[in-house]
Amino acid sequence: MKKTITVIAFILSINAFSQQGKIFIETNYNSFSHSSLSDFQQEFKADLAPITLKTVDDFPANIGFTLGYEIVDSNSALFLSYNSTGGKISYSDYSGIVKIEESLSAITFGAIYFLNLSEKKDFRIGFRGFSMFSRFNLNSFSEISNNIQQDNFDFQSTDFGLGAQLNYEYPLSFLILKANIGFDITFGGKLIFDDNNEAYLTNNSNNKVTTGWSGLRSGIGIAIPIN
Repeated sequence: MKKTITVIAFILSINAFSQQGKIFIETNYNSFSHSSLSDFQQEFKADLAPITLKTVDDFPANIGFTLGYEIVDSNSALFLSYNSTGGKISYSDYSGIVKIEESLSAITFGAIYFLNLSEKKDFRIGFRGFSMFSRFNLNSFSEISNNIQQDNFDFQSTDFGLGAQLNYEYPLSFLILKANIGFDITFGGKLIFDDNNEAYLTNNSNNKVTTGWSGLRSGIGIAIPIN
């Protein structure tokens, strides 16, 4: 429900502007830390000893996408982004299979304020503020001596963040090529269990596990001016 309201608000905001603007689309490459989830995954490996689980994925750098609208006269923009990543540990031999898969995704809604660093206004620094609505899925599967056990859990969280980015734009015909690189700091909320809003994900020390969307972010894309 929160995601639906966010998308509607984003679309209505774009339609409300009458100033000169730019619609922009980006492909992002993100290298976020996800340290809390990575540590949580390592605890699974320790808890299941002496089974020697292998780490297949440890919340690696990922590809994301951004859609936005810039209000040129106000040096500001609204944006909507999608990101995803995940972790996986597994073990298999003649006696059976054990695997634990974790998937993480987020929709981000936020705003950017730009300061020009050149007279041509092609090189700028942008300051971001945003909220993130994250989904986390934990799926475990084991098959040992024809005994199959599978569990699936879903969690959600609302995170808030701040960031800064360097932006470069190059006009090309009726399009503008754009690129940026920046860093985000995210304040993660609790990963609340879908089936019980009073319960949330914790580690072995009884501390909350967070999404960890802080880290480096880059993007390349195009902008289309609208008069």
